[in-house]
Amino acid sequence: MENNNKLTYYFVLASLFLIPIVYFKAYIGPIPLSVEIILIPLVTLAAVYEFFKGRLRFNQLRIWPLAGAFALFLLISLVSIVNAVDLKAAIMEIARYLSYVVLFLIVAKVDFSKKQYMGFFKAFGAAVIIVGLFGVLQYIFNFSLNKAGLYALQDAKGRVDSTLVNPNYFSAYLNFIIPTLLLLSVVYLKNRAAQLFMFAIYAIYVIDVILTYTRAAWVTMACAFILAVILIPKLFFKNVIKPHILISFLVLFTVVFFMPDFQSRTSSALYAIEKLIPIGSPGAGDNGDLAGEEIDEEDQEEIDEEDSTTNKAVVSRITLWKTGWYMLKDNPVLGVGMGNYYARYKDYVTKYPELDIGHDSYSVHNSYLKVGAETGFIGLVSFLLIYILYFLMIIKLYFKQNVLGKVLSVGLFAGSVCYMVQNLSNNLIFIPQLNVIFWLVAGLMLAFLYRNQQEHMGAKPY
Repeated sequence: MENNNKLTYYFVLASLFLIPIVYFKAYIGPIPLSVEIILIPLVTLAAVYEFFKGRLRFNQLRIWPLAGAFALFLLISLVSIVNAVDLKAAIMEIARYLSYVVLFLIVAKVDFSKKQYMGFFKAFGAAVIIVGLFGVLQYIFNFSLNKAGLYALQDAKGRVDSTLVNPNYFSAYLNFIIPTLLLLSVVYLKNRAAQLFMFAIYAIYVIDVILTYTRAAWVTMACAFILAVILIPKLFFKNVIKPHILISFLVLFTVVFFMPDFQSRTSSALYAIEKLIPIGSPGAGDNGDLAGEEIDEEDQEEIDEEDSTTNKAVVSRITLWKTGWYMLKDNPVLGVGMGNYYARYKDYVTKYPELDIGHDSYSVHNSYLKVGAETGFIGLVSFLLIYILYFLMIIKLYFKQNVLGKVLSVGLFAGSVCYMVQNLSNNLIFIPQLNVIFWLVAGLMLAFLYRNQQEHMGAKPY
């Protein structure tokens, strides 16, 4: 039976291209309206229609353990509603969660053809280029830059958020994509022009991460580079020693090093990490002991101001995390109800005055604490199980792949690790546009890796 899933294919294609680059949010009464809210039902309806028409063929990718984990967390989320004070928020959160799950299951299980996967690659590739270039141009022309957090920046004009609304969200999107771009340019592509073109896209994304001025994203990007190299060392080092690649890395490093506030912000990031996780000997963070260098009074004032600002940010973030922890600790079984963290925030800063940072409502800045606070310890464990099974799927698919398959599986693994790590300091899993991109790309990549693995082994993918 030939693939005849044209409607499903075109709506998935549209999703890959439009969701990353188009952001709008409106309301029809209480119902929110956005690109993903329009496209996900269209993908679903197209898949259901073509299934009943006999046009949809499924692959044999073993996804049922992951689907079971999705279902378990859904059940726990539904039960947690008994503690919800804001029923509307609970229903909306569960509806968003279901939309991600349904989209992922469709794109992971439908047996798309090689030609269709190439169409997906081109559509998403075009979106990747547009999003990256828009970010750089946004900074150059000072167009709608995000001014939040500029208190710690001396020279930067603002923070880039491109088409993803918030610099933190944008940096998470970038770090999800960057490992794959790096490995495609260095390891997979052989033609010099193609390598340099892909490296240029990678470089744009690296520069975009710097321009978000999100310190956690900088550290995550550096760690992701190391992780990607560790996971595919032989192929990476064999190809990276080519002169044009080495020169490209040198040029990129030089550009990044001299970007506005890069050096001071890097020091600030390391200082923040040291405050969160003390490293080294006592006094290692003392600015008065910098390899014996003398610092003039003006420079010392700037350093002290930066350290003071960073320290305040660290204290504020830890306080927000404590709020989520207290909520979880006081409601260990069912939590406060799915989607009800914000509804209960004021109650907790009133009950525990030391948690008050001057806001009636504020994000916990940690997706895992938010899940735990809203659904209890059982909910948190079932939620983490989803991602454990997801990573195990990638690992299983890595074996018996050709070079392209290895590059894509390592890129997806490293990018997903970045995404999970950045969720320790932000609620990224609860950002619809960003999370749809994650599960849409992940589902298609897993399905492609399965097809690629089966063909490499000489078996049929369906």
